[in-house]
Amino acid sequence: MLFVLPITSMPIIARILGSSSVASPAILFLAFLVVIWFVPYIFKKGKIPSHSLPLLVFFCFALLSTCTAFFINIPPFKDFSIIKENISALASLVIGISFYLVTSLFPQDEEDITRAMRIINWGGLILLCWVAIQAISWFGFHRYSTWMFDFQGIFSSRVLYHNRVTGFALEPSWLAHQLNMLYLPIWLAATVKKFSSHSFRIIGLSLENVLLFAGIIALILTLSRGGYIAFLCMTSIILIQLNVKLIKYLTGIWQNRRRKQQPSPHQTRVLTIILSLLLISAYIVTIFVGAIVLSKVDRRMKNIFDFSTNSTNPILSYFNDLQAGERAIYWLTGWQIFNDHPILGVGLGNAGFFFPEKIPAYGWTLVEVRRLAFHSDILLNIKNLWVRLLAETGVIGFSIFISWLVSLCLLLKNFVLEKKKLTSVLALVGIFVLIALPAEGFSIDSFALPFFWISLGLSTTILRVKNNSNAEKAI
Repeated sequence: MLFVLPITSMPIIARILGSSSVASPAILFLAFLVVIWFVPYIFKKGKIPSHSLPLLVFFCFALLSTCTAFFINIPPFKDFSIIKENISALASLVIGISFYLVTSLFPQDEEDITRAMRIINWGGLILLCWVAIQAISWFGFHRYSTWMFDFQGIFSSRVLYHNRVTGFALEPSWLAHQLNMLYLPIWLAATVKKFSSHSFRIIGLSLENVLLFAGIIALILTLSRGGYIAFLCMTSIILIQLNVKLIKYLTGIWQNRRRKQQPSPHQTRVLTIILSLLLISAYIVTIFVGAIVLSKVDRRMKNIFDFSTNSTNPILSYFNDLQAGERAIYWLTGWQIFNDHPILGVGLGNAGFFFPEKIPAYGWTLVEVRRLAFHSDILLNIKNLWVRLLAETGVIGFSIFISWLVSLCLLLKNFVLEKKKLTSVLALVGIFVLIALPAEGFSIDSFALPFFWISLGLSTTILRVKNNSNAEKAI
C-alpha cells in the first residue's frame, strides 16, 4: 500500500473503482487490509486510540448532515443522482479515515514503523527518478519521447505537461500535494533530527538527505503555487527557530563586546526588535524577488504585479489574470452555499447541485465555468477542502474536523523533543503536515487522496508503540 502511493489515477484502477479522478492502487491494498486485518482487529475488541475519536465523531456528523439534507430543496442538475453522489462522497471519506486508522494501528513496534518509512522512501526514490527523466527530456530536449507518453499512460489518466513535471500523478499540483503531505515532511524531519531508517550512506549523506534535496527540486519543477506556499508554511517552523538562535547569538556577541558598559535590559530589547525587523525585511525582499522570478518562468504569474481597480470586480479580475479566477469562483460559490445552510450544511456530495444558482455573476464570464456547467458531464466541485467542509457539513462539522487536527497538533508537539529519535522524527512529521495542510486545503477537496491521512496515521503510531513499550517494562 505504501509503495504504490505515488500513483494516483491509474486508468485500470479507475475502471475497477468507477472513478475518473482518484484511482490509486493503494485503495485496493487498503481494502484488502481492512478485510483481512482491520475488521478482525475490531471484532477481537481491538482499541481505537482516543485521539481518533473526534475524527469518528466527524464521520457520524457528516452522515447525519447527509441524511438531513433530504429535507431541504436540492436543485436537480442534469441526470446526476443525489443518492449516488452522497454514497460516493461518504465512500471517499471512509477511504480517507481507513487510510488513517490502518496506518496508525497496523505497526506494532519500532521495527514495523522503520520498515514502513523505508518502503515510503523507496517508493519516493522511484517517483523522483521518473520526475528526473521528465525534467531532462523537456528542459533538455523540449520534447517527450513516445515511450514516455505510453509509460505515463499506464499510471495516469492524463498526458505529460509542458514546462511542468507530474511524476505518476494526474497533474502537477497533485505531485506537489503528495510531496508536501507525505514525502517532504518525512525527509525534512529525518534531516533535521539526523535520523535515517537506512544503514547505508551516500558520500556521507543519508538517503533521506538526498531525497529531500531532490524532492525540493521536484516541487519547484511542478510550478504549483499552492505547493510552494504549503512548503514555505512547513519550513516556517525551522526558519523561526533558526532566527531566534541567530538573534540570541548576535545579541550575545554585542553584550560581550560591551562588558565594561553593561547594556540595560531595555537596550537589549531594542536590539532584539531591530534584528527581528531586519530579518523580516530580508524575508519580504526574498519573497518579492521570488515572485519576480516566478513571473518570468510561469506565464500564469506574469501579471502578478498588475492589480487594477478599474474593473467591476477588481479582486476576481486579478485572480483571473493569474489564471486562478475559476478557483476563486468555485470558492465563492461554496461560501454562498454555506451562507444559506450554515449549521448542518447541504450534505456530503451535494454542493455541486447548487452551483448553477449560486455561481457569482462574474463567474459566467469565464470560459471554463461555462464549459464545465453546460458542455461537460461532471458535477462541479468547490476545489477547496475548508470551504467544502463548511458548505457540506456546516459550521458544526467544520469545527469538529478542525478540532481533531488541532488536538493532534497539541498532542504531537509534546514528543518533538523526545530523546528517542524515531519518536521525535514522527512527531515532527505530523507537525509539518498539520502546518502545511491549511495551504494544501486550498487546492484539493477530496477525502480519498491518502497522503495526509497516512502521514498523520504514521505520526500517531508513536503513541501506541510508546504505551506498549511502557506496558512491557511494567511487566
